Amino acid sequence: MDFMIETSGILGEMTFEPAENVLNNIYLSLAIPRGSLFCAAAFGSRLHLLARSKNTPEAAALAKDYCLEALQWLIDCGRVVSIDIAIERNPEEDPHRLKAHIQAVQADQTVVTFDTFQEVV
Repeated sequence: MDFMIETSGILGEMTFEPAENVLNNIYLSLAIPRGSLFCAAAFGSRLHLLARSKNTPEAAALAKDYCLEALQWLIDCGRVVSIDIAIERNPEEDPHRLKAHIQAVQADQTVVTFDTFQEVV
């Protein structure tokens, strides 16, 4: 299942057309809460569950697992060959944020990088 965001002006509309690259799919997979998409209950991420977690190594490990779980469908359908996820936590400089660095290797060997963050307590 591919997704794409069509934009016109400042508004965006999600469609089920094939995305030009995997970046849109990574963004949507992590941004949509798991179970909230009407036609695919297993689609999405559980990262939002960490919003009430503390910035601990355990929360960082959960964030990595949740990211991989949300993006596994890209590997299963052959859109990407591999996904590497690194979670960065810096409680001194940024105590309320976990940063996720995602690198996906597409089927044509193009490397796509995506950085995002999850707010924590």
